[in-house]
Amino acid sequence: MSNFKAIIDLFGLSAEEAAVYLKAEPADIVRWCTTNDSPPIEVWQAVVTLFDTIRFAAEDAAKATDLDDLEATDLNGLSFPPPARLAANANGPLKGPERTARAMAVASLARVFV
Repeated sequence: MSNFKAIIDLFGLSAEEAAVYLKAEPADIVRWCTTNDSPPIEVWQAVVTLFDTIRFAAEDAAKATDLDDLEATDLNGLSFPPPARLAANANGPLKGPERTARAMAVASLARVFV
């Protein structure tokens, strides 16, 4: 598996979603995922931007959670509003990155109990 594929998987993007978001051909996404061929720098820049967007969305969600009455048993049922940073995407909301941000927020909040 390529590093690019690992990143796309982490973001929860299908090849088609990645192609739309990264403004690339689906065949190129598949090639970058299955070979050592590397995407152009513009694609890597977009990947970094999306990574930062997910990270900041997760931090925002975790910060917005009321920790005063939070119990470890609450973690699995926490709900977060869709991250505005991800919903503002011109191609519509990115569901995979939303899930990734939510998972990162919950994992960050779990640190309180560890």
